[in-house]
Amino acid sequence: MKKRYLRTVLLLLGIAGIVFYAFFPSEKKVRCVEENFVNFHPYNYSANGDALVEIEPFAFKCRLSDESGNCGIKFSFAENGHKNWNLMDSLVLNLQTDGLEELIVQIQTLTDYDITKPHLKELHLTSAKRYSIAMEHFYTPDYWYEQHSVKNYHNIKKFSAVTGVEIFSGWKNPKDKPLELKIESFCLEGANNTPFVALVIYLAILIITAISVRIR
Repeated sequence: MKKRYLRTVLLLLGIAGIVFYAFFPSEKKVRCVEENFVNFHPYNYSANGDALVEIEPFAFKCRLSDESGNCGIKFSFAENGHKNWNLMDSLVLNLQTDGLEELIVQIQTLTDYDITKPHLKELHLTSAKRYSIAMEHFYTPDYWYEQHSVKNYHNIKKFSAVTGVEIFSGWKNPKDKPLELKIESFCLEGANNTPFVALVIYLAILIITAISVRIR
């Protein structure tokens, strides 16, 4: 009788734990990149080599003489050389722009072959300041696979070794016009798995207890 009562109590405790988890407010894990931990460099590409770029931490000003050129900023991680963003769901940017209609956000990762692999996403600018890009929307251009003779397995994304990020003007840009960008914040968001892990441990303890009671 006591065993049956105890198993009923354990069952109710398990149900209560699941209900509590279901109604527990979901929290996001946020990581922001700070300027003290990255090295900044100008991003400068133009068919004629005419792209004037001025940079400061998380900001750039540039002017193109060729519409097919690009200009912007890139940064690499000073500490440990790379970061693991595999558990991040989205990249969130707060921006101030002037003269720009489109940006390219390109994440550089280190592959198993010790070569860097780009994952890029076009960002069409509006009057908004906050932009969120799902990590699954980044893609690697076909030419990268051709250049490095690497097979494209359905554009699999792996962000376990991010070496840096490049943010530059889009594919078609106004020439002879000032282009400016200031990144007010550069953050990554992901699900907080701590409540789920706690629930699994909690249920495992109840199951082990129920089994031990049945054996006795």
